[in-house]
Amino acid sequence: MIRRLVSGILLASFLAPGIPPPAGAKAIVIERIVAKINDEIITLSELQDFVNGELTKLRSQYKGTDFENRRRELHLTALNVLIERKLILQQANNIKIVVGDKELESAVQVVLDKNAIRSEQLAGYLRARGETLEKFRETMRTSILVRKVVGREVNFRLSVSEDEIADFYKANVEQFRKGEARWIRQIFFPVPKGAAREKESEQRQKAERAYRRASRNAKNFAAVAKDLSEGPSAPRGGDLGFIKKREVFPEFEKILFSLPVGKVSKVVRTRVGFHVIYVQQLRPGIITPLDRVSGKVRSRLYSEKQAKRRREWISELKRSAFLEVNFSPQGGEEKKTGGTLEALFRDVREQVLFKLIEVKLLGASDLLGREKLFWTYGSNRRDERWTSDRLKVDDSLLLGQDELDTLDALHYEFVNPDPATHLFLYEHNYLLPNSYLGKISFADLIKEFSLSPGKKRFTVTTDEKKVRLSFEVRVEKTRSIVADPKEFK
Repeated sequence: MIRRLVSGILLASFLAPGIPPPAGAKAIVIERIVAKINDEIITLSELQDFVNGELTKLRSQYKGTDFENRRRELHLTALNVLIERKLILQQANNIKIVVGDKELESAVQVVLDKNAIRSEQLAGYLRARGETLEKFRETMRTSILVRKVVGREVNFRLSVSEDEIADFYKANVEQFRKGEARWIRQIFFPVPKGAAREKESEQRQKAERAYRRASRNAKNFAAVAKDLSEGPSAPRGGDLGFIKKREVFPEFEKILFSLPVGKVSKVVRTRVGFHVIYVQQLRPGIITPLDRVSGKVRSRLYSEKQAKRRREWISELKRSAFLEVNFSPQGGEEKKTGGTLEALFRDVREQVLFKLIEVKLLGASDLLGREKLFWTYGSNRRDERWTSDRLKVDDSLLLGQDELDTLDALHYEFVNPDPATHLFLYEHNYLLPNSYLGKISFADLIKEFSLSPGKKRFTVTTDEKKVRLSFEVRVEKTRSIVADPKEFK
């Protein structure tokens, strides 16, 4: 995503400061321009109208700093959406794609039929919301036009071959292996690290009582767990779901996979407390053949190609455009930061790649199943655009380049990332809920890079101080129709 980020400005008045307007002159409302895209503009009021509904929801859910952070994310994301839409519509004009009246009427009729309403009912509904049928029709026309352009410029050029499907299957065959798994329930009594001997004895006695009660009739194990267990899975009758080998600590795995189905284990002591285990069901391991998953593989590869091609296409549109963004959602924050975002995007023909090369877990949590990390990408934790695969850390709690390279490039390479987005880090636990390990902000990473543009590696820590991430940064010149050829000599 290429754009220039500079401090916010207002259009200048014709009158110099301090000089009153002529007598009888009408007040002139000076509209603020927040973005210029070739010969078109996006105004502040247009942006505010676009986010108004979502902003109202945020106000009802958040207060103070939380609200301001989410408001900022919303405005930046929305502005990027409006910019991309303008570029796509300009491209539609360039390649002479239009939406005819008959095509529009058919689309409106689909909406009416789907909701089993008449045109008059739709008009009444829109009036109640302060909108008009005409505006609704124009919005529909724009949406159809955007889909047609994207379909021609992105989707039409994509295909997935049988060889690509076969190669992906071979390289990722373990993803299609349904190894032997056991459906586990447990009754758990935690023992805090460093607990007094009396506390440990008390928890052991509870576990022994639970074992005696559960072993009388194993079929009642879930009820006993719900009644007695002090673990997070107690409300679910101690249900931990299906667990495969190598998904939990060896000491625990040995117990799970040596216990017969339908049997209750005796009290087991681990590093985190006392357990009583019940194996409810065994699922044998098999590899799903290619012909049964080829459709899913095709869809996955197509979606990945589609997303990658769309990002590249939008980047090309931005590089080929005169694009200037004059907006700071912080309302003066640019003065505090010294305009650090401006430096990164001053040259719209630069492409900046942030490549994740190392992930370090800062300290073990001593929880069963603490072996894998994953992260999500998005503007907030409720709106995640994608989730990475889970990766097992080594003995030093580290994920290096070899492990990261097993992921899709989408999950560790970030080209001109949206400053409003974040990476949210998690620790995957099979026996306990996943642990949230904090986030990093791409806005912070961009600011740091803009202050030290010659630096090739950056290390950041999540806001919870639980994970450290290292990025390799590379800046490349990219050709566009407005580029000076001298820059590429």
